[in-house]
Amino acid sequence: MKRIASVLLILFSAIVVRSQVPDEYLQFGENVDDQETDFLGFCLLPGSNLLERFVEIHINPNGTFKYTYLTMDGFVNRAAGRERSAANTKGANYFANFGIQNPGVVGDLWKLRYTEYPYHGNNEQGWSTNDSIPTLPSEAQMEILKKYGISRMSDYCYGIMAFMLLHDMEDPAWIEKYKNASYQGGAVPQGNRNNVQFDVIGNETKNGNDEENTFVD
Repeated sequence: MKRIASVLLILFSAIVVRSQVPDEYLQFGENVDDQETDFLGFCLLPGSNLLERFVEIHINPNGTFKYTYLTMDGFVNRAAGRERSAANTKGANYFANFGIQNPGVVGDLWKLRYTEYPYHGNNEQGWSTNDSIPTLPSEAQMEILKKYGISRMSDYCYGIMAFMLLHDMEDPAWIEKYKNASYQGGAVPQGNRNNVQFDVIGNETKNGNDEENTFVD
């Protein structure tokens, strides 16, 4: 009985989330109805020799999470439909469906956290404006990231919100507002066309005891 209740909860949550997404984003791949338990996503914490962690997330019937860790190329290939996966069973191009012009924007995710590239040999500047801790977003910038499901640095941004964030990261106006947020009393940039607050299924269930981890290329 508990298993049935958990499955119904997941299905209901997916329906609620989808109903809150702006019309421009409803075409989430060709297989939107299939994406109820498996999603592509990322975390801004470093992992596997990268400045971010890329994952395919499976939500178990009991609400716990299984993380399959990916390389950046693995994430991009699955999101572009070049590699089939449980999170993209029909090979849809999620980048194109969300109006993301350059999948290489994935390589800019580190800028959300750092004021400058953290390793020697690259002087590129990031977008974080945290004067106290230059390896973390400011408090005002964290308020912005909450819109995409990132309330803590350890949170995973996944599913629809992951591609909404990547889409907004291509908008120069959004970037400037993000960079200036700490100087504007926490002003939150709304991005281009997504002026809503919502979450994907059950972030509160994520903790260290609720996840299974594997790594694939």
